Amino acid sequence: MGRVRICSAAMLLGASAGAWAGGGPYPPAAVGEGTSTKSRADVVSELHAAIRAGQMYDFPSMYADKVAQDIARTAQPAVHSDDTVVVWGDARVLRARVQAEAAEANRLGLMSVGEGNPPIATAEQEQLITAAGQRAAEQMVNRITHAESAARVAVK
Repeated sequence: MGRVRICSAAMLLGASAGAWAGGGPYPPAAVGEGTSTKSRADVVSELHAAIRAGQMYDFPSMYADKVAQDIARTAQPAVHSDDTVVVWGDARVLRARVQAEAAEANRLGLMSVGEGNPPIATAEQEQLITAAGQRAAEQMVNRITHAESAARVAVK
């Protein structure tokens, strides 16, 4: 019985070896593979045109604050009383806000590590986190404006 199994395995291996041999390169080469005829500047300009036309998403700006995008797009001051007017294009303000919100969430015990169920913030805790972020953003704006005014005075 052992010989029959060994012989049948050998015959099966011999029959399938032909399928393995001479199969060509794997994975097969892509059709039309070659060098591009467009320059990098052409590709970048087409990308920007597609984003403006709404045919493609601008992923970095998708996650930014929507109110900040509207204000930056229209170049008008904040329209809501709880908005913070910031120097647009300066990532320090957003970084300070995110760091403060993360620190407050950690202080409240809402940051989880591991595979367990994450804690869910109450409405009070969410307000505390948002307030911490707003305070940090306002402090950073004050630092930036103070530094800019000091630099203007020093130039004069």
